[in-house]
Amino acid sequence: MSETVTIVVKEALDPTPAQVVILQRYADASRCSFNYALGLKRGAQQTWSQGRDRLVAQGQTPAEAARNAPKVRIPGQFDIQKIFLAKRDEPLPGPLLPGQEPRLLYPWWKGVNAIVCQQAFRDADAAFANWKSSARRKGGPVGFPRFKRRGRCRDSFRMFSIRLVEEDLRHVRIGGERGGQPAFTVRLHRPARRLARLLAEGGETKSVTVAREGHRWFVAFNVRVPAGPPPRPTRRQRGAGTVGVDLGVKVFAATSDPLLINGTGLQLFENPRLLDNARRQLRKWQRRMARRHVRGLRADEQSSGWKEARDQVARLHALVAARRSSTQHLLTKRIVTQYEHVALEDLRVKNMTASARGTAQSPGRNVKAKAGLNRAILDVGFGEIRRQIEYKALLYGTTVTVVDPAYTSQTCNRCGHVDAKSRRTRDLFTCTRCGHATHADIGAAINIKARAQHSHPAQERPEGTTDVP
Repeated sequence: MSETVTIVVKEALDPTPAQVVILQRYADASRCSFNYALGLKRGAQQTWSQGRDRLVAQGQTPAEAARNAPKVRIPGQFDIQKIFLAKRDEPLPGPLLPGQEPRLLYPWWKGVNAIVCQQAFRDADAAFANWKSSARRKGGPVGFPRFKRRGRCRDSFRMFSIRLVEEDLRHVRIGGERGGQPAFTVRLHRPARRLARLLAEGGETKSVTVAREGHRWFVAFNVRVPAGPPPRPTRRQRGAGTVGVDLGVKVFAATSDPLLINGTGLQLFENPRLLDNARRQLRKWQRRMARRHVRGLRADEQSSGWKEARDQVARLHALVAARRSSTQHLLTKRIVTQYEHVALEDLRVKNMTASARGTAQSPGRNVKAKAGLNRAILDVGFGEIRRQIEYKALLYGTTVTVVDPAYTSQTCNRCGHVDAKSRRTRDLFTCTRCGHATHADIGAAINIKARAQHSHPAQERPEGTTDVP
């Protein structure tokens, strides 16, 4: 069996108001199905926990109690499907008012493709498995899965019966349910030429996700295509060699060597501060949401004014996210396509953005300033930039090295002297030993490059060598 790779193609939808209602109903069914499955899993887990706690109360250690507790089967996707099929037609319990018709206990599955519910059950399985195995896997701990709240979670659903209409490449057909919602066709915002090209080259659509971001709906195709030969760096990349990248808050990114953008070599990229620029409008609409909110009412029972403010807040957040993503993609693609070797800092973003609030007994200091710094770091997206560089490097034959970030901004890139006093201001670095002066961020990027070259000397090319075509 030949190797394959999965490529995600995301396209914006242009649905009619009637189609938006259908898409929202599908998303609500997916959310309710996930909550239903998680509720069954949580009940079984609590039954096991109660048995373990009884053994602990009898004098056993927690480890012994966990081993000796009565076994409880956690229902999986297929178990949940059987339980749901047996109970989905049950009426809502309780007496009926005069003239009131009986209602279903689970009305959200009516008229929705069954695959939407099945995929939500599978998502609950994955979330529960991630929590169970988080202690044995690489990375930080994963918390227990939480129920999805309407209006707070991401509206999305996943199906297999969604295909591109290849006659005009401007529509997708979403499959329906027998006896329920019939299949319908939704217009795309632009022709899906890239998706059509991948399918023509032998790609196979494995799954399709439809999701709402702000006020717009998007469709993402997971296309599995045959893997070609590993890409090799171009002559231009091999000639450029290694580049060090230093990420920051005031300066979005600094590189040890110039990046060619629109015919100009740049090393410093100012932070666009997208979230700060939108905070004035965000505060206005968030305050309107707070004023118009009626305590005790569900989101669908709130006033139209509250829903208007909610939609505006979602629209602004989606706009900020889209602009941030565009900036990140522009920078990361230029880096991996212009250099053969990219050096990054191994930043612990989770630790860097930890709250300084403290506790009531031991409150933190400079909490407001630290909160602003955390917000700025997350607005830049250090982790997302690294993720994009690492996956794009595989597409362009680029090597990525991650180095220790300690003292990169306090080390002289000429003599190697380490002194915090050398950084006179936020931008100016003047070595206290040799007097070398440079921009602090560019000096840090040069140090990152040097550390990567020291740990991977094979990336250095001897002087005087030429490229063989």
